[in-house]
Amino acid sequence: MEKFFSGLCFRITCSLLLGLWLTACVPDPLEVEDIPAVKPEIVVSTQLTPDNSIVIWLTRTFGALEASEDSDPEEVLRQIAVADALVTITGPAGTDTLKNLESGLYGGLSIPFSAGETYELRVESESLGVVTATTTVQEQVSFEAVAAELNVNMYDDTLAEVSYSFLDPAQKNYYMINVQHLTAEDFIRNAISPNTFTLLLDDASFKESRHSEEIDISEYNYGLGDTVAVSLSSISADYYEFMKLRTDQQLDFIQFLSEPLNYPSNVMGGKGFFHLSAPDTRTFIFRKVK
Repeated sequence: MEKFFSGLCFRITCSLLLGLWLTACVPDPLEVEDIPAVKPEIVVSTQLTPDNSIVIWLTRTFGALEASEDSDPEEVLRQIAVADALVTITGPAGTDTLKNLESGLYGGLSIPFSAGETYELRVESESLGVVTATTTVQEQVSFEAVAAELNVNMYDDTLAEVSYSFLDPAQKNYYMINVQHLTAEDFIRNAISPNTFTLLLDDASFKESRHSEEIDISEYNYGLGDTVAVSLSSISADYYEFMKLRTDQQLDFIQFLSEPLNYPSNVMGGKGFFHLSAPDTRTFIFRKVK
């Protein structure tokens, strides 16, 4: 179990938390009375790790008056985390019950997920009711090569320089590359960190079966001794479209928590997206500047 917790922060945020900080001008609110309150719904996020561990992150929807860009993200998370749920996943081998970790996180160890098989998620919350979702496990695609170095540009800004290559199978495929700046704090703080770079790939743009690329990531203030996790996931077409909508917008943390309201979902009775794709994840420590 300790191994599970120590590795959790490297993986759960690869498809769950991402976005950039945005400053927005908001007009003074107008007083409006007698507006019925919207019933909160469960929001689902998921991540499958290479060792078949799974993490389900459950939060509830919340209104615009409940939080703002000035709110403490961790306090908001404590308020909206769904902590009273029974979470199960059913597949060809039977039903597994996930363990309630904390802050709305539910985890399962070594569930025998098989690529191409269909699995159903069921969430039963005493306060928010029942939601269900079904998805098919994607085939894992691994890096052929990957490296991450710290570089300094002409303006003396440090940036992460990531290079990678992998073989693209013959069928139609979509991919997600994540580069997350990890901290030496607990996995909950890593889980709510917005410091994740996300790149979505459609293999229609590939010129050959071996895809390779070098990317420079300057959005974050990297330094010597920092650790980053670089991951590659093969994802479904529906999840690609879901993530594309998210990455096309610049969201602060509060917007990131609330925005699933406006996005497509495969969750019956709730929001968010249930998706199973085991990433190939590698970690790097920046020990010198290139």
